[in-house]
Amino acid sequence: MPQTAPELKKRVEDADLWPESTNDDRCDNCRYYMELREGIGYCAHRQLDMVVGAPWWCKLWAPNRATAAARGGGSGESH
Repeated sequence: MPQTAPELKKRVEDADLWPESTNDDRCDNCRYYMELREGIGYCAHRQLDMVVGAPWWCKLWAPNRATAAARGGGSGESH
C-alpha cells in the first residue's frame, strides 16, 4: 500500500528515527532490518514499516540474534 509523505513523516517522528546512531545500535544489527542492498534495507517493525539506512537508529531498535549473542544476551528474541 502506498505511503504518503505525511504518513512517513509521522512514522519517523513516532519512532524517533535518526540518520545515524550514537553507539553500536544500528538498523543493520536490529532484528527488524532486512537488507535490500549494501547500506540500505527495510524495517519490518509494524510501527515503522519503511526503507531505512543501515547506519540509522530508532527507539524501536532491538538486537538481532548475532548482536545479542555477541553481547552475551542470548537470542535477541526477548522483548
